[in-house]
Amino acid sequence: MQGFNMGRYVPPDQEGLATGNKLAGKHALGPRARHLHTKGALIVRFEMPFAVWCTTCQPHETIIGQGVRFNAEKKKVGHYYSTPVYSFRMKHAPAAGGLRFEPTRRTR
Repeated sequence: MQGFNMGRYVPPDQEGLATGNKLAGKHALGPRARHLHTKGALIVRFEMPFAVWCTTCQPHETIIGQGVRFNAEKKKVGHYYSTPVYSFRMKHAPAAGGLRFEPTRRTR
């Protein structure tokens, strides 16, 4: 069965075997998943949880305020028991450098 509002023709021999994204050669998350297969990172929208100082800005250090949004690469770096631990890497344009947020791991 073709379904309603699909917008694409699927030949009867391919019906149920592949999704529309597989037939088109695209990922369901679109351009946000461009680093998913190479680096294992997903592009997400990250908002600063609190104000931080950028020490790489020249000639003076600047503050990045709470609520400033960045496009960040989200990457799984480990587990704490069964909870995944993620690292967020983003670019800070005025500093021409990068920022990385990674939670501190508990040591025993």
